[in-house]
Amino acid sequence: MFSSVDKQTRVKKRTKKEKYDYTAFIWLAPALIMMLIFCYYPPLYAAVLSFTDSTGGDTFNFILFDNYIEIFSDRIFWLGMRNVAVFLVWGLISGNIAPLLLAELLFNMKVTKMSNAFRFLFIIPTLIPGVINMILWQFIILGPEPTSIMNSLIGLFGAEPLAWYYDYSFTPWITWFSLMFTGFPYLGGTSFLIYLAGLQAIPESVIEAAKLDGCTGFGRVFRIDLPFLLGQIKYFMIMGVIGGLQGFGTQMLFTGHGPEYAATVPGFYMYNAAFGGYDRARYGYASAVGMIIFIITLSLTIINMKLINKKEDA
Repeated sequence: MFSSVDKQTRVKKRTKKEKYDYTAFIWLAPALIMMLIFCYYPPLYAAVLSFTDSTGGDTFNFILFDNYIEIFSDRIFWLGMRNVAVFLVWGLISGNIAPLLLAELLFNMKVTKMSNAFRFLFIIPTLIPGVINMILWQFIILGPEPTSIMNSLIGLFGAEPLAWYYDYSFTPWITWFSLMFTGFPYLGGTSFLIYLAGLQAIPESVIEAAKLDGCTGFGRVFRIDLPFLLGQIKYFMIMGVIGGLQGFGTQMLFTGHGPEYAATVPGFYMYNAAFGGYDRARYGYASAVGMIIFIITLSLTIINMKLINKKEDA
């Protein structure tokens, strides 16, 4: 039972109007307005353009779903979907396994000073401009034909020089290999540091208990480390899906227009449609491609999050 004093206090709390400090909203307003203008308005406008025949001018006509129907009946678009599926799977595998292995090696080094030194050495390449890396890989794989490093290596086995990025044969494997091999051993960036931070956050008591139970080596990696790293894995998987479906920089810079059946991806297809790479500038058509990429990316991201959340709850 509540006393009369307690009842009066509770009534006052319910009836008393809470006072809010709106100062924070004033400070947030400029950032919110800029985000609405530069981050939300463009995709919303693109969604509208996807139903039009816009070529970049001020006048356009609404053609409803004609752009989408044309896209799904275009052979080049489906070839791009095939290619991006290959590059996406490879990117998710190579972009997560290599940094994770490096983080495990650094985490399990007995000498702390050596671990710090190697950490410093592996982070230095991120300071090199990306253009330098691209020139380096073009020299390694393509080079001054036919004297590239790759052609010299296969020449040792009696093979003929290949065009690699610019291969126009009926099989896409050579161009695929060239694009996927670029960046080897896939340790650039700060991914391994994020994984390493996750490993360092594992309680020491958990590691000691695993040692006492005889759970060491790869057994500890799969049973202790990976479950604790699910948050980092989820982040890299989501960002990998988004970047893989939207990216086309490597294809554009290394192959130019490239063989349509091997280098084309949806992002590159959209770029060419918008800026006249195939026929003429078609902003409405390119916007429709962008909306399809957005829907696919959003769907895969949601599925990815649900699958990893189930593992975290298990």
